[in-house]
Amino acid sequence: MQDKAIQLSEINPHGLVKTFLKNLWIIGALCVSALLCYTSFSRMTYVPEYTSSATFMVSAKDSTSAYNSLTTTQSMATVFVEVFQSNVLREKIQQQLPDQEFDGTINVTTIPQTNLFIVTVTSPEPDLSFRALNLVVDNYSDISDYLFSNAQLEVIKDPVVPVVPSNPLELRKHYPVVLILAVFLSGAWITGLYLLRDTVKTPKAARRKIDARLLRTIAHEEKNKTLRAKWRRKNTAPLITSPLISRHFIEDNLSLCSALEYHARKRKQKVILVTSVGENEGKSTVAANLALAMAGKNRRVILLDCDFRKPSLHKIFEIPADPTRTLTHYLTQEDADPEACLTPVKKYGFTLGISQNTGRSITKLMNNGKLSQLIDTLRTQADYVILDTPPMLAAADAENIATMADTAILVARADFMPTASINTGLDRLRQSSPEVCGFVLNNYHTTVW
Repeated sequence: MQDKAIQLSEINPHGLVKTFLKNLWIIGALCVSALLCYTSFSRMTYVPEYTSSATFMVSAKDSTSAYNSLTTTQSMATVFVEVFQSNVLREKIQQQLPDQEFDGTINVTTIPQTNLFIVTVTSPEPDLSFRALNLVVDNYSDISDYLFSNAQLEVIKDPVVPVVPSNPLELRKHYPVVLILAVFLSGAWITGLYLLRDTVKTPKAARRKIDARLLRTIAHEEKNKTLRAKWRRKNTAPLITSPLISRHFIEDNLSLCSALEYHARKRKQKVILVTSVGENEGKSTVAANLALAMAGKNRRVILLDCDFRKPSLHKIFEIPADPTRTLTHYLTQEDADPEACLTPVKKYGFTLGISQNTGRSITKLMNNGKLSQLIDTLRTQADYVILDTPPMLAAADAENIATMADTAILVARADFMPTASINTGLDRLRQSSPEVCGFVLNNYHTTVW
């Protein structure tokens, strides 16, 4: 039974970075949306407040010493502060504002080391703040006489009508925080999607999730290595014979070749089928490099392009397809010579069977028996016959051809197809092929960049 638990050791950093880069537009869109939502919400809920202020000075009437006067008035100021902030004053103000409810706040702050204090009235309406503070000014003498007979209050700064809110809406100030929060949440969401995507991301995950033996892991290799190839956008497949190919890629393919040879020799197998579950998983590149590696060991190798729907081996080796010298011609013409459908590739030391797309029914080509006869004939002429077949999701061709092979390998691109699809493909392959040797984890990025 497949284990779907998430293990951090099975996460490929390159895949995570690539997922982030592919979804940068989502992060940008979420940041813009967050800013718009924050701006709209702030403006909808914003209630401006207006503050009017007045400055009072407390002095003692009968004090002869300046020091004693300052000490006494500071004590008086403290008492006045408490009175100005009491509910008594609020009730008195409300009584003198019968036409308007006073829902503002009264604050009093003393100026340290002085006999001054500032009274502020804050409310949602500038006129209300001004009127309420004027009532405070009008009644301060009564409060002064009630508290201290020897104290007097003097207004040294009269209140004015506020024209600017005391709590301005500073949206830009909070934009960085909103952006950081949006990036963090979108990043967490993208990371969660990456972790929950049930694909094979690392060799360790492949061994745990796939119901077959992992033969080898083949490192990622760029296809267009030269400026000319990049300019022409040929999308050239990386071959181990190219001087521009990395050492890791070559070693991985040579290691796969050794593992398959050991397996095939031990069981006296010659015909090896190479397929994949979906398209663009690199099966044709794996088959081509497998043929090159075996030919490099002086093995007699015949590589057949049995993908009659989208043949690609002639493009990989840059060999022009002659319509009269293809597998398709041999299978569709009754009097065609089987030797004519094979093209010796002297440059690489093996023989290639080229195919081309045909409008005829692929099923009829499979069932006429000619392909099976050709493969049986080639067994006696070569050490190994490699069959490159179509993806299993595209058609049932691979399963039909698998009956003609001795063993089969499945190429699975790292972090590409769902794990369940790979296991299903292996099960279907086992039902047709005499044996499934294992699978290859292809295009695995070993570095972040």
